[in-house]
Amino acid sequence: MFYTIVKSFSRADGDSWASYCNWRGIDFERFDSIDGLLRPSVFEPVTKEDWSHVILEDYKCHYITDSDYACRKHQEIGLHSILLGVSFDEHEEDNPGFFGYDLIDGYLDMSLLTNWGNTCEIINQDLSLCGLILSYEVVYEIKKYLTKFHGEDSHVADCSIVSIYSVVH
Repeated sequence: MFYTIVKSFSRADGDSWASYCNWRGIDFERFDSIDGLLRPSVFEPVTKEDWSHVILEDYKCHYITDSDYACRKHQEIGLHSILLGVSFDEHEEDNPGFFGYDLIDGYLDMSLLTNWGNTCEIINQDLSLCGLILSYEVVYEIKKYLTKFHGEDSHVADCSIVSIYSVVH
């Protein structure tokens, strides 16, 4: 599992939240997506120590590899940030912190569920009130559909299924 620290996005954001829910046509209860437009990463590696705790690959430098270090950086960043666990490979629906699945574009930034698929019924019919899909089989079918019918779109090409987890510290 990797860790990301993102800006919070919730009902506390008032007009921004209401405007997004209105545009999406969904009255979300909470927002657990890691969509980079609505919940941008608030951690950027700066120090040598930071760089020794991140994934050294394109588009992944804001993912922290060590939970203790992620917790420490989250405490330093503080207010209006949320620490989440993410996994690109090993998905654990039985993990008590499991929120659901996101479908992130090839740049590992924009969610195809919460920020791209506004008029896509295959997404809307199964999108939970937290902005995620709760079943791997369903998110996999959404990915197959989008790749087949919209594969030429740069956001759909190389998109990734990512499981999202709560991190308690």
